[in-house]
Amino acid sequence: MSIKFIRIDDRLIHGQVVTAWIKNYQAKKILIIDDQVAADSFLINVLKMVAPSGIELRIEGTDNLTQLIAEYEADDKNTVLLMKTPQTAQKVFDSGAMLRALNVGGMGASKTRKNLYKNVSASDDEVAVLKAMEDAGIRVYFQATPNDKQIDLKNLK
Repeated sequence: MSIKFIRIDDRLIHGQVVTAWIKNYQAKKILIIDDQVAADSFLINVLKMVAPSGIELRIEGTDNLTQLIAEYEADDKNTVLLMKTPQTAQKVFDSGAMLRALNVGGMGASKTRKNLYKNVSASDDEVAVLKAMEDAGIRVYFQATPNDKQIDLKNLK
């Protein structure tokens, strides 16, 4: 199993990901799954510029996700998988990701979102998707950096 860490973070590649999570999982690859990002050549170029040196970056949409997940699971290089939304995370797990844990990082506030935990805001639909994944046996937890305590979704009140 090469996908070592699956995280929702609407900032995708930023300081915590680069300095903490990639090192923690000794990742050699970052896989970003997001339909809008995959269609935005400007944003793709920005992400390539901020990706750490020596780390392979691949940005894909959700088309052919089952084949993509299988390819990365069979690879021998550790991969960090990033996406922006719970809905995309659900598609990743439905497509055969073997790791049954989802780290929920930054999800910014908006008119349709309310604060869920620290810097994580979610709409009612997003919370429902997270709870459905949890009910399906996926551990959904909040943890900003590897040194922070993990808080499971089921323990939030």
